Amino acid sequence: MALSSCTLTLSPSSLRCHVHKYTTTIHLSPPPSPPPHWNLPNPPALPFRRLVSFPPYIARSSLISATAPLLQDAGATATVLAGAYSLVRTFDTLTQRNLIQQSLSRKLVHILSGLLFAACWPIFSTSTQARYLASVVPLVNCLRLIVNGFSLVTDEGLIKSVTREGNPQELLRGPLYYVLILILCALVFWRESPTGVISLAMMCGGDGVADIIGRRFGSLKLPYNQHKSWAGSISMFICGFLISIGCVSDHLKF
Repeated sequence: MALSSCTLTLSPSSLRCHVHKYTTTIHLSPPPSPPPHWNLPNPPALPFRRLVSFPPYIARSSLISATAPLLQDAGATATVLAGAYSLVRTFDTLTQRNLIQQSLSRKLVHILSGLLFAACWPIFSTSTQARYLASVVPLVNCLRLIVNGFSLVTDEGLIKSVTREGNPQELLRGPLYYVLILILCALVFWRESPTGVISLAMMCGGDGVADIIGRRFGSLKLPYNQHKSWAGSISMFICGFLISIGCVSDHLKF
């Protein structure tokens, strides 16, 4: 009876021990390893936020402030260039329809081109590159005069509106010097000095008006130059002075 009771006492304890051991082994054992084809290296994480993220607020505002003048100058250059082309095309159309004479058309283009170019300077920014982008306008016209002057390209409208006798080689003289002065005034003087504005006023306004007045009222010629008249010379100084005063007053408002 003693042996039997001992066996009955130890058997449940031994059974509980084995069950506990088995249970503990199941919970603590590591999970089975995945198949070999699963053990691939993870692809590196792309720095997506770094690719699309912007600099800090201060740097971003600096970038915007640096880009805004460039966009303003580029838009102003395109506007002035389109206006210059439209001006020449308009007087060409008026000449072809015999509404104005070719000589008058040429002088009106001579007067208005430079003055309107200087009048458009305020729409450019105050940045350093503004003068260089503004000089692109007369530079394009300079290239047009060169290619038409050497007869590489023939633009009858340009030739009739700018030349005296319709000879393309005339484009390489007075008209070419004219646009070179525009480029020089834009690059050298710009808005820092009234010298460029006064030079343009005298060259465009004074010289243009002198030819118009001289052809109509220039019967009395200068003693040292029979191709120039007193009326044309006097009107050049008077009109050039008045236009210079107006341009300088606007220049001081820039």
